[in-house]
Amino acid sequence: MTCKIQNLTHRLVSLRDNSGQTWHLPPGVTLDLMDAEVMDNAKIAKLVARGVIRVQPGEVQPEEVRPEASEASVASAPERRRRPGAQQAGDV
Repeated sequence: MTCKIQNLTHRLVSLRDNSGQTWHLPPGVTLDLMDAEVMDNAKIAKLVARGVIRVQPGEVQPEEVRPEASEASVASAPERRRRPGAQQAGDV
C-alpha cells in the first residue's frame, strides 16, 4: 500500500524516509510513498504534529496484484526478431 505526503507550507520541506532516502517537497506538492517508508518514523510524525505535512492513506496500486501468466498470453506473445544477416545454427 502507498500513502500520500503533502507539503502544507509555503516553503520547501525536506524529509527522510525509513530507508534513508531524503525527499524535498516544494510547497503544495504531494508525494506517494510506500507505507513501510513512513510508519514508525519519528521525524515524519513530528512534521505532522507541527502541521507542516499531511500523511493520507493511499489506494492499492493495481501493479501490486499481478495475475499469473496464462498459456494463452504466452502463446500470443510476439516472436523475437533476429538481427539482419544473423545465421541460425542450421544455416551454415
